[in-house]
Amino acid sequence: MTKISTISFTENGDKLNKAIAERLTGKADISVSLKGARTEGLAEWTAREFKTADALIFIGAAGIAVRAIAPFIERKDKDPAVIVCDELGRYVIPVLSGHIGGANELASRLAELIHAEPVITTATDINNIWAVDTWAVKHGYAIENIEAIRYVSSALLRHEKVGIKSDMHDGISEIFNGEEIPAGLVYGDTEAEAGISISPYIKDTWSHTLHLIPKCLVIGAGSRKGAESGNLEKLIERIFKENALSLKAVSDIATIDIKKDETAIIDLAEKLEVPLKIYSAEELNALPDRFSFDESEFVRKTTGTDNVCERSAVKCALERGSGQDAEIIINKTKGDAVTAALARYR
Repeated sequence: MTKISTISFTENGDKLNKAIAERLTGKADISVSLKGARTEGLAEWTAREFKTADALIFIGAAGIAVRAIAPFIERKDKDPAVIVCDELGRYVIPVLSGHIGGANELASRLAELIHAEPVITTATDINNIWAVDTWAVKHGYAIENIEAIRYVSSALLRHEKVGIKSDMHDGISEIFNGEEIPAGLVYGDTEAEAGISISPYIKDTWSHTLHLIPKCLVIGAGSRKGAESGNLEKLIERIFKENALSLKAVSDIATIDIKKDETAIIDLAEKLEVPLKIYSAEELNALPDRFSFDESEFVRKTTGTDNVCERSAVKCALERGSGQDAEIIINKTKGDAVTAALARYR
């Protein structure tokens, strides 16, 4: 559930703060800081909540919020949504992370709940132009290069054509899957200056290519007993660099049960912040016959299956892809006492 932290500075602000919390109860995890009950300073509150909350709501002057958050702002794909309400609840103003962080959407919802007017200032919204970053977040795409968002948005605002390609979909209709196709988007290679690539690969098709990364890759991992912690990470970084792949596309790491306690594998899953999926030899051996693997008799004798990393990757990819469209895109690759393979799914 979304975590929203609210703070107020006057008696009127406290009343509105309580009303907001009441209306959002059940819709979000609400943390309320009232003037009449607060025991910490604004800087301390902001430092903590900016790191842990999905959204911050300041009830008071916009200048208070701006000064409070300024030391903590990093980048638009990491910062939380920040919203300001005046103490009488007349206006709701998103001031940070309007698209990726969802501040614009939350401000509109909040304004409806408290019968206020949302004050949206982002150019795409006020001109009724499709916002690619909002759409990307809604559909679960990671943004590889946020600096390219402005080129796509600026082109659309100028009513210029913007290219779009996907190796996850068959055409633009499948990309939008029943949604209205935004004006200005042209599927395939075009002469446009800006374009959008939906792929785990980093392909600069246009002068300004915005890379939207789908979660579609599974790392299958193997490790000798006691392999050093960073060995698998180094191997994966090399594989992804050599093949122009984005680490943001990784959804899971998978391995066999007898390797589940290996530090090299556990540490990589933690670093990439993805689940570690564990399978038995019996589960790995039961994969469909349509898959072929780089078989090793030594590995079979040691683990009970002929290829830990490839089979683990495929097994997890099949689960992620509902049993369809899984394929090995990087076969078993050896590193220092570790192995890895990549499987892709739709």
